[in-house]
Amino acid sequence: MLKGCKLDLTLISALMKRWRPETHTFHFPYNECTITLKDVALQLGLPMDGRVIMRLMIIPDREDFCVTLLGKVSNKFQGDRIDIKWLENNFDELNEHAIALEKEQYA
Repeated sequence: MLKGCKLDLTLISALMKRWRPETHTFHFPYNECTITLKDVALQLGLPMDGRVIMRLMIIPDREDFCVTLLGKVSNKFQGDRIDIKWLENNFDELNEHAIALEKEQYA
């Protein structure tokens, strides 16, 4: 991703001194600066739309995304969102004998 990009340690050090973690902004004498997802995408050449990339997996659509992360597929999509009632109904209580994968899906 960072092919041919040299890191400027002086600049990084200066930015670290101006970073305010409580507001997720850089505080400069003239104003504040927030780094957005779009800024990161432009710097690293990453797409912000299209297929979702998780770890080493490419998840092509929302149904596959649900199966990968939740282990179930919602039939209650609202655009690209999942109905909160569906989540409550399907992930209300975790079995005390749940395996690690189920715990991750409930989280």
